Amino acid sequence: MHAYRKPAREQPDTGTSLVTFTLLLTAPAILAAAALRPRSRSTARRGRRG
Repeated sequence: MHAYRKPAREQPDTGTSLVTFTLLLTAPAILAAAALRPRSRSTARRGRRG
């Protein structure tokens, strides 16, 4: 039986997984990009139809 080896790099004990941290970091940026996206195309299409 092999002796237990510690991983070379210990994970932080913050309780936040890497996936959660990544989502918390990227979600606001994605939402901001969607909110600030120019909407001139849809406005121009509506003007042509009417």
